[in-house]
Parts: sequence; C-alpha cells; structure tokens
Amino acid sequence: MGRKKIHKNVGINLKMSENTINNYPNAWNFYNGNEQLISHDKKNKLEYDNLIEFGMSSPLSGTCYWVNNDGKKALINNRCAGPPIWNTAGTRAAIPIWTYKFFKGTVQRLFVLDTESRELTGFKKIFKVLDLRTFEGDQICGYDSPMLNPKSFCIDLKNEEALKTRRI
Repeated sequence: MGRKKIHKNVGINLKMSENTINNYPNAWNFYNGNEQLISHDKKNKLEYDNLIEFGMSSPLSGTCYWVNNDGKKALINNRCAGPPIWNTAGTRAAIPIWTYKFFKGTVQRLFVLDTESRELTGFKKIFKVLDLRTFEGDQICGYDSPMLNPKSFCIDLKNEEALKTRRI
C-alpha cells in the first residue's frame, strides 16, 4: 500500500515537471525578450543581466533592474530569480529573490516592487522555488517547488508579514 502512495506522488511530480518544463517561461528558462517582464501598461519593465544556474540544473539567478518609462534603471537585487509577474494595473511586480537562511540554506522570498511609491518590499515567508501565476489586487498565486512536491499557494499581501522595505 505504501508503494502505491509513492508511485502516485512520483506520477504527480512527473506531470508537474513536464508542465513546468514545457510551459515557457519558467524558473529554468526565461530571458529579457519575454513579454512577462513588461508591465501590462507598457510603462515599466524588468531587465535581467548575467542569468546563470547557481547550481547544477538549478533555476536561474541574476541581477535584475527596474526600467521605468523614461528608460532609467534601478537595481532590484543581484540574486533575482524569475520569471516575475506584474499586477493587472502594471504598477507592481512580484519578483522571487534568492536569499540565504541559516539552517535552511538557499531559499526564495517574494519581493514586490511598487513603481508608484518606488519601494521594494520583501516578505518573511520562505519558498523553495516560486512559479508565479497570477497577481490580482493584493493577491499573488502560484506554485512552490513546481518540480518536486509542488504546492499551490495564494498570498494576500495585506496579511503577509513584511521583512523589509527599501526605496528604489
């Protein structure tokens, strides 16, 4: 009986793995030409430099910049993952960022760039690998660890504990 459970989980993981790999963009395959990096109103975009695997077969990581409508660049972070997702208004972007947590190792945290207030807010909750799917109002939904034991999540930013906020 335990064997069936393991087999079932493996099947779910393989299906999610195939969907993740075949679904472009994903954390292992995205680049600056991707439309998802441009806000819906076309006034803002995120631009990545030096996207690399930080470990063998790991998701990508690189330096990310916010580029506003005037073409001015502002550094978000040097360890950004992706792909990010913009809210429907085009004023906020959710960006996964790699961080180090003692006893846990390298993990991702969700950061939100608000282009109107020019602030970047990081949230306390940690994830393995974020696969962001929707950003409506204050709610962000997606999958954590899409390749291995995927778990869906929805976060209401009003109820999440912020770790830090900085001006950009």
